[in-house]
Amino acid sequence: MPISIAPQRLSRLSLALVASLALALGGCSSLNPFGSSEKEGGTTQLPCPQVGVLGETDHITLLRGAGTDLTDIVARAEIGRVVSKCTYNTSDATISVDLAFDGIAELGPAATSRDLVFNVFVAVTRRFDTLDKKQVYQIPVSFPAGQRQARFLKTVDGTILPYGGTADGRIYQVLVGFQLTAEQLEYNRQVAYTPIR
Repeated sequence: MPISIAPQRLSRLSLALVASLALALGGCSSLNPFGSSEKEGGTTQLPCPQVGVLGETDHITLLRGAGTDLTDIVARAEIGRVVSKCTYNTSDATISVDLAFDGIAELGPAATSRDLVFNVFVAVTRRFDTLDKKQVYQIPVSFPAGQRQARFLKTVDGTILPYGGTADGRIYQVLVGFQLTAEQLEYNRQVAYTPIR
């Protein structure tokens, strides 16, 4: 599947939370005055890998059985904004990437539980769309009583990437998305998606 990065959307997470995420994970330049071999990325000299959401995997629809009608929807979910920071360890020529992303889920008419689990992935690709590594994570989401929507936040710390020579963080992309079955991917391609409001 060709790699394409979907536009990063801000979900309805409060601006305060997004701002705090950006401050906590935003790349900044800081050379350690104590001579450590670790340096913060996100600068021209030490660029972080590009992060984003893999096209067509930014949302998921869970259906009851083989049905595809609106009444068969158990839940929908979507990924919002992705933020990251990276740290270069010059002594062992590695980059450590920390990222976080938020999202929102919504119960459908076919839901029989208020506790669901969504599978998401974090994948690292190199230039020319070569897959380097991929890890799947579970995100449990509990819907409060009387509410049909719930928000989630996922952090993934310490993804280690090698670099060297003229290669730096720019040779990598770190992509997130829902881990879809073939049927779910086909559903995403065929059915127009209405963002959760």
